[in-house]
Amino acid sequence: MSNQGIIVGCDQRQEWLLPWWWKHYSTYNSFPVTFADFGMSEKALSWCQERGKCLTLPSTQVLNENEICTLGKERWEERYGKSIWFFRSAWFKKPLSLLHANFSIGIWIDLDCQINGVLDPLFNSMTFGAEIGLVREPQFIQNYDQKNGFLLPEEVNYNSGVIVFRRNAHILHRWVEEDIANNAEYPGDQQALCRAIYKYRPALVEFPLTFNWLRILGPNPDALIHHFTGDGKLELLKQINPSLIPFIENQKSEPQTQ
Repeated sequence: MSNQGIIVGCDQRQEWLLPWWWKHYSTYNSFPVTFADFGMSEKALSWCQERGKCLTLPSTQVLNENEICTLGKERWEERYGKSIWFFRSAWFKKPLSLLHANFSIGIWIDLDCQINGVLDPLFNSMTFGAEIGLVREPQFIQNYDQKNGFLLPEEVNYNSGVIVFRRNAHILHRWVEEDIANNAEYPGDQQALCRAIYKYRPALVEFPLTFNWLRILGPNPDALIHHFTGDGKLELLKQINPSLIPFIENQKSEPQTQ
């Protein structure tokens, strides 16, 4: 039997999501979970160690807002909000997490994803030598990003909140290279991944939207994974811990689909 498992990443800003994510995940699944440490507290690390393995990553160099050209900075803030600068350091740790995950086939899942069923269909999709599997962003997002120059002609915007990947896949190395060598070109890990896919054309599986259903599309009872991007986290806080709402409201400009 192949070594299959799940990987998630977390820093202190996201720790409140851990119990919620785990509750939904463990209701339907028992695959081993690796928690990538993006800067968690000792309490959160201890919580994760009780439920799976923790992954410590090598340090990464991410350019800050003062190191990005003025035009690029303005365009990114207009598209993704000024809070982008608080999230970039965590986002760019994601590719390294996948590269260091010790699974023959793994699934990266963002912490703001509600898992509503067994994840076997995702694992079973990696046939015929596929390196990676993802969901395309909805067409209105593709159109916006093409029109405003965030995508090259014929480039596709894939959502990096749910990624199925084969261990040590060529595209993972290319993704890390894009992150490091061309960090100034990308607001976040998702844009770097899409560019790496565009440039290197890996064997790729495209999943239906229900495998990574964005909350901005409205409710969907058929969604295997319901992804609460951006200010969708406020919806979760109303259920989980309303006292944290002021903290999350300061992050409301987080990208809707990052």
